[in-house]
Amino acid sequence: MDTQMESQPTPKPPKMLLDWSAVVWAGVITGVLSLPLLFFVLPALINLDTSSIIQYWASMLLGSSVISVPASFSIGHLLVAIVTHVALTLLLTTIIASIFHRFGTLIGITGGALVGLAYYLINIYSMTYFFSWMYLFEGAAFLLFNMLIGGMAGFFYESLEIEQWQDSEKFQLSSFGTH
Repeated sequence: MDTQMESQPTPKPPKMLLDWSAVVWAGVITGVLSLPLLFFVLPALINLDTSSIIQYWASMLLGSSVISVPASFSIGHLLVAIVTHVALTLLLTTIIASIFHRFGTLIGITGGALVGLAYYLINIYSMTYFFSWMYLFEGAAFLLFNMLIGGMAGFFYESLEIEQWQDSEKFQLSSFGTH
């Protein structure tokens, strides 16, 4: 009898699936709610004006030619900066949700902040290679900004997530020995 029990495969526990709707909404909400921080708080902390931040963010898609001194406001640059920022928060939220979606809100926030820290390091030490003018964002204010966005992304994902499990019905039936 013992050999029969040992030869039966043990059912694998179900896997929690990523809630893609929550990823998209969390990314958009994080992006939109962090825009005031990006356009008003961050410039005040690093001695720039809002138009400069808009130009720098737009320059990621439009190139360094959009950066002018003195900075001048352009609605086109503002729209490109917003699209760029929300796209980056969507990417960051996807990474955070993919890693931490199984662990709950506290881990989502903490893990998100740590991913935000890693994102800052990647930005400063690799993105400045491609966008040399972005060295301006090296410092504690931008580091905290990235960590805050990561924490926000983790929080909003966990708050919006509807937990779905792969093969949960199959696991429950086979784990109780019923078919």
